[in-house]
Amino acid sequence: MRKILLFFLALSSISIHGFSQPLSPSAKVSLLICAPGNEIYSYFGHAAIRVNDPLYEKDIVFNYGVFDFMAPHFYWRFAKGETDYMLAVQRMDSFMQEYHEEQRRVVEYELMLTPAERESLYEALVENYKPENRIYRYNHFDDNCATRVRDQLEKAVGGNIKYDTSGDERLSFRNLIDRYIQDNSWGGLGIKLALGIPTDRLANFSQKMFLPDYLGNDMARAQVIRGGIASPLTKPAQVIFDAPAFVPAFSLTSPAVVILFFLVLVLALTFLERKKKRRFIWLDVCVFVALGIAGMILFFTTFISVMPSAKWNLNLIWAFPVHFLVGILWLFPSMRPKLNWYIRLTAHVTTLFLISIYFLPQTFHWLVVPLCLILLMRTGVYLPGIKQLRLFVRSKSFIAAAE
Repeated sequence: MRKILLFFLALSSISIHGFSQPLSPSAKVSLLICAPGNEIYSYFGHAAIRVNDPLYEKDIVFNYGVFDFMAPHFYWRFAKGETDYMLAVQRMDSFMQEYHEEQRRVVEYELMLTPAERESLYEALVENYKPENRIYRYNHFDDNCATRVRDQLEKAVGGNIKYDTSGDERLSFRNLIDRYIQDNSWGGLGIKLALGIPTDRLANFSQKMFLPDYLGNDMARAQVIRGGIASPLTKPAQVIFDAPAFVPAFSLTSPAVVILFFLVLVLALTFLERKKKRRFIWLDVCVFVALGIAGMILFFTTFISVMPSAKWNLNLIWAFPVHFLVGILWLFPSMRPKLNWYIRLTAHVTTLFLISIYFLPQTFHWLVVPLCLILLMRTGVYLPGIKQLRLFVRSKSFIAAAE
């Protein structure tokens, strides 16, 4: 439904011909910052520019966050990170309707621009809205609804903005998104697993404004230098729609509950195997197939997707796509002896990964540890010197028991 809404918003956007007259002296231009929501598309909030001209009865919003889901091959391109967004112009009441329905806070920062700067910004937005200019290739960190707004505001004042960097923190892009992604949601887990080493690079002051909250706060403290005199860029923030911050409720189907339950279940079944002196082949298959599917998804985002932040993803060390094939082959008794080396190699690689996890150049979601422990319990029988993992040391070999 979200995609359908955005598409029809694009179709119903105000015609370019409605922008022919310049702004009146009473016109106001504002920055709108919208709070994050509980849907994956709204995790980071939203930013837009409002133009309110009472003389011409014009109250519109320039919104860089619209895309056309009916574009050719949309879903394939979306998965690859080749999503084309567009600038749409909506009436203010239409723009606000979504935030009322989703109970998301909206804050307005009126820009203290000179008439010439205000007109320059308006003309740039109108130029951007022309059919040949309105579409752009979306990049979450470098080119999104917030960075486009930042760039337009800086251009309008000739780049003469002095930011207050006194409270700037040393943070990576991953640190920043961790503040917004719901840690214990499937969408949040998927996003964090899909982001590779490039996400751990440090973000400078300007780059942090890819997040609408940072954009709003930084613009509110910024000053414009005109003729050597500094003056505030915005008036104090005005809350034009208030709503409580979204607090995710506890769920028995959340990733933490499901994965930790699975860890305990695998541990219990592994000890049960030792007691019964038999191997639960179906459990091995479930573990390898599940992690193999995760690996295939990560392989796609790492090597086929064009998203720079998903490259060089070290989660592929434990979620390896070949696990899926091994899990399927493990169903056939004749194949198990031939896969001895792979199981043994997986046990060693997983152990080394867990030992070195804090020294690697990528930060991992904490649920990666229990996932690796699950994998290790089903392969650790081959690790020399760990008797508790050698389930059949007193009876028969692993392969014989599996057969």
